[in-house]
Amino acid sequence: MNFFNLGERNLLLLKNLFEYLKEHKKRLAIAVISMLVLAAIRGLIVYILGPLIQSIFIDKNYSMLNEILIALPILFVVRFAAEYANNYTMNYIGQKVVQKIRKNLFSHIHALSMEFYWRRRSSDVMARVINDINNIQSTVQFIPLYGIRDVMTVFSLTFVLFYINWRLALIGALILPITSITLKKLGRKMRKSSKESQEIIAEISHKFQESLQGMAVVKAFNYEEKTIERFNKTNDRYFDKMMRYLRATSISGPIMEFIGSIVLLFVIYVSAKYIFSGELKPAMFFSFVAAFFTAYMPLKNISNLNSRLQMGLASWERIYQILEEKPAVLESIGSIKIESMKGEIEFRNVFYKYPTSQEWVLENISFHIRANEIAAFVGHSGSGKSTIIQLLLRFFDPLKGEILIDGIDLRKLDIKHYRNYLALVTQDNVLFDDTVRNNILVGCSEAKDEDIKLAARSADADNFISKMPQGYETGIGEKGVKVSGGQRQRLAIARAIVRKPKILLLDEATSNLDTTSEKAVQKAIENVLGNKTVVMVAHRLSTVRNADKIFVLHRGKILEEGRHDELIKKGGEYQKLYYAQT
Repeated sequence: MNFFNLGERNLLLLKNLFEYLKEHKKRLAIAVISMLVLAAIRGLIVYILGPLIQSIFIDKNYSMLNEILIALPILFVVRFAAEYANNYTMNYIGQKVVQKIRKNLFSHIHALSMEFYWRRRSSDVMARVINDINNIQSTVQFIPLYGIRDVMTVFSLTFVLFYINWRLALIGALILPITSITLKKLGRKMRKSSKESQEIIAEISHKFQESLQGMAVVKAFNYEEKTIERFNKTNDRYFDKMMRYLRATSISGPIMEFIGSIVLLFVIYVSAKYIFSGELKPAMFFSFVAAFFTAYMPLKNISNLNSRLQMGLASWERIYQILEEKPAVLESIGSIKIESMKGEIEFRNVFYKYPTSQEWVLENISFHIRANEIAAFVGHSGSGKSTIIQLLLRFFDPLKGEILIDGIDLRKLDIKHYRNYLALVTQDNVLFDDTVRNNILVGCSEAKDEDIKLAARSADADNFISKMPQGYETGIGEKGVKVSGGQRQRLAIARAIVRKPKILLLDEATSNLDTTSEKAVQKAIENVLGNKTVVMVAHRLSTVRNADKIFVLHRGKILEEGRHDELIKKGGEYQKLYYAQT
């Protein structure tokens, strides 16, 4: 009988979840043995309870009392040891399983392609990492701990009940099918409500994160009341879903109480007849009632564990959805590692559109950049400039056409090895809540102190770093809030320089800066342009005047190509863009 109403999908989820238990077979064996010992002790205690009452309090057999005073403490010590071993072992296994799930999830998220992050909100992923994993921990840790132990106890006591009087035991067993049917219906409601509530809590996390990140805009536009109103609607939805779940959870215990009480009354009524007819001794009746009550409590606990199991399964399904995600960009079999990259880039008839778009972002794009050339891509917003950078980083693969690096199809290259030759500076560089030194060392931890300082000087950053309280060991706060926008960009450039890349990618690296900061950052960029291929995406055309090649993009196509002076003389799209800015 499917006691907890587990469908095929949930059985598969449970199977995959308990795959994590395989490496803990020895500890599980210890836990199972301790559970068996506990169940046997409980069965033994309730079985001898009736004869003890008869012998000591009715027959006044004091020698039996002395024997019990010696035997029971020993039994209690064994029970204490078994219970401790059971609790500690299952807690250890539960913590280790969740630790591994968390580790696998974090590693898997980092192995996925950028396409995944376009489909998923970061707050939703965070909700799964935090809230759902906590629910899974509760499931893995407590379901085996209490569920299996209570099931074994019920089996042990059921054996005692049938041994004492099988007819009375059959009457008591009526509780099982009635309870199973009830829990099936409640379990369906609990699982649905739990899954929906977890999805809403992800939305709540998103609302919090969005407001915190955009607090300046919220306050500047007096948007507080609307933001609070939107949050309260989501919060109310979460409350409603949780109350549905809690109503089902709250009623399961009382239902078990009611069913158990009715069955017990029937058992007492029938038992009285057997006692009056001499078919059942009073001592055995006491043992039977004690076994029934003792079995009833773990049975009730099992029904309460149903709510925890349903919540855990709903959370595991949300976690498993991410673990089932496959990277859109895959490493090819026998991938190539270029031992000495020149930095030559060629696009051949490249087409690309994003998964959420129906229109081509790049359409039949072809160009060639020689090693150590500086190439710039300009055009209106949405023309496909940044997509070229993302394709070069192999965040995505072209849907048609080829991208060649040193004459080799990019899809044939070992991704990580290839990216070791690249460095990226964007308009919104991410700095971590760490020291200046460690932020420069991102992706290049083997660099020496002299390399770090040389990179900082080349990026025109050493001067302001030296004035910081702890110099290179100064913490710069979350997202680099303790440094200015221009300083953040120069730290990002230093991070790129220290890698000694063969291909430097600049994605509108100065577009968010004021004039003074832009000049400082532009100077830092010019300091590092030699001996590497540079691909620049620029909105401000003043930054691309000295490029060897300028490609003008419009709606995913290359309209013009040439140097700055050549394109100005042509009188085409580039000239219009340039004059519009100057």
